[in-house]
Amino acid sequence: ALKSDDCTWDDTISPLITKCISAYETTESSLEERIAAFDKISFPGGPFSDSAPDFHMYGLAKMFGDAYMLHVAKNYPKLRVTSVDPGLVYTDLILKMPKYAGKEIGDTTAQTPEEGVEATMRLLFDDEAGKGEDGSGKLYAMKDGKLVFSDIDKMPQKQ
Repeated sequence: ALKSDDCTWDDTISPLITKCISAYETTESSLEERIAAFDKISFPGGPFSDSAPDFHMYGLAKMFGDAYMLHVAKNYPKLRVTSVDPGLVYTDLILKMPKYAGKEIGDTTAQTPEEGVEATMRLLFDDEAGKGEDGSGKLYAMKDGKLVFSDIDKMPQKQ
């Protein structure tokens, strides 16, 4: 639904966000209850389900942001609209995940914040990055020192 041509903020994205917020707010008593509520509305834990099962809202926020980016890119073709996957970045956010709690950066697969922002900086300041008829409406990331992109339903680093 989020990738379809008729996806709009009012008819598609906003109602789904409302469902997710409701699932989150009505299940504050336990993590298991919250996971079940998200599964019930067809939003399982996604890539964080093993390392941080309570991070549904983070993943959902990124997903809805990407969906809106795609919607804007389709409706305003003269505007360059992109999204960036910074990868796993060593910040206080990942230190809240049980898998990474208490670990130093060298004990993880995480990047430094400077490395995590590289794709964004290239899109902002490189005259060629993200341009052209295929540049808008894509998800960008860094892979082996190069800026790569894919559609929003794929991870560009793994293409």
